[in-house]
Amino acid sequence: MSYGPFDWTGGPFLILYCSLLLLVLYAGLAIPARLRPHGSAVTVTDPDELAYLAGGTRRFEDSVMARLFAAHAITLETGGKFQPDPRHPARSDAERSVLAVGGPAKWRAIAAALEPHAWPVRQRLIRGGKLMTERSVLALRFWQTAPYILLLVFGAIKWEVGTARERPVGYLTVLLVVTAILSLIRFCVVDRRTRAGKAVIDEARSRLDRLRRAPTRDETGLAVALFGTTVLTATIWGDYHRMRTDNGGSGDGGTSSSDGGSSGDSGGGGGCGGGGCGGCGS
Repeated sequence: MSYGPFDWTGGPFLILYCSLLLLVLYAGLAIPARLRPHGSAVTVTDPDELAYLAGGTRRFEDSVMARLFAAHAITLETGGKFQPDPRHPARSDAERSVLAVGGPAKWRAIAAALEPHAWPVRQRLIRGGKLMTERSVLALRFWQTAPYILLLVFGAIKWEVGTARERPVGYLTVLLVVTAILSLIRFCVVDRRTRAGKAVIDEARSRLDRLRRAPTRDETGLAVALFGTTVLTATIWGDYHRMRTDNGGSGDGGTSSSDGGSSGDSGGGGGCGGGGCGGCGS
């Protein structure tokens, strides 16, 4: 009785497995691109919502802080501590919470003040069809990971057959481990934006590309929302960009409340607008 590929010798089977792994890698990218919900085409103009769409909670935090810096409502002092000015008028509840922290304050305290304000932004984007619902995200995770699981089962059967026949399975073991790691990454990495949400950011970045190079003081918050803190590099607030970059967004070693803005601050990366095992991906 023939067991098909499971009767093959090691060399041909490994070639087949590697070929299938390349096909699975492609499928893991093509499936979410095909299954991503369309969402709503309503335009987004709110800077907080644009920031969250571009890079999740981390980008939302940076955009709020950029507005406060530009308004001279907060300063970054030596040692990476912040000095808010509570006398300064706040333009949003998030700004008001930061200014109420008092100072000098570490980044941990600033992030804690901002975190409760990110959730309502996220919920508005879900209701507005710019971010996927949790149910849609879970379905997308399953389908984009399914090809990896099928390949793992295929390889595991051959591993069992080879072990039972006392054949060497070292290379196959390595490939199975690699496949398992890739499947975990593919499960965790989800770009939560709908097609409409991605289109909103792409259009805003294209239309306002000049903000990447020369934003005015009043445009600083929007520039950071769309392109990240790299727009601050050549300004008097460059230390904030370096602090966020050097410490992974945590400042004093605490954790940022970012939920997945894997775009970082490169200025052109796409965000995820939220959660799960961390981050974004296509």
